[in-house]
Amino acid sequence: MKSTLIPTFLFLLCLLGCEKMADIGSPQEYDTDGVSFSYPGNWSIGVEKLGQGEDKTKVINLESPGDAIVIMCLYDFEEDGTLWEFAEDFISDMDVEEIPLVKQGKSDFSPITRQGKSQPIKGLKNRLKFSFLGESIPHVQEYFVLKKGGRSLYVVCQSAEEDLEKTGPAFRQIVGTIELK
Repeated sequence: MKSTLIPTFLFLLCLLGCEKMADIGSPQEYDTDGVSFSYPGNWSIGVEKLGQGEDKTKVINLESPGDAIVIMCLYDFEEDGTLWEFAEDFISDMDVEEIPLVKQGKSDFSPITRQGKSQPIKGLKNRLKFSFLGESIPHVQEYFVLKKGGRSLYVVCQSAEEDLEKTGPAFRQIVGTIELK
């Protein structure tokens, strides 16, 4: 499962933006193609459809007004890879070597559990550092997967660690309301 879904500009936004508090009090709703969730009123969303035939994939990108992102990959087939494999592929696909002046540090994974819409969702948390112009910027990534009816939905939440007070409520809102129908 190799994914090349992360544009370089999104990655740079994650390093350079100024974060604002997630507006979870005025949520927007997404409910399309059997995926539904709420997300902060001040976040933007973009959807891209990839593939043809049985290998259809939809990528849903959510962006905060600053530098946080949530990327959802919906496969219209049951992906047999593990969450761990997805996370490793996601990190390797970031390929920061192609981005001038950016260096990626070592990953530090640990288990995480978030309350989902109907039950707890187990996932992975990754703490890693990016260096930009000599400045070290600790980041947190959270990975989750939902599988239902022969479909797989992988979710990645990413933010600078210093912004988690502002972005954490958004991640909890999105993961806490997500449903794969």
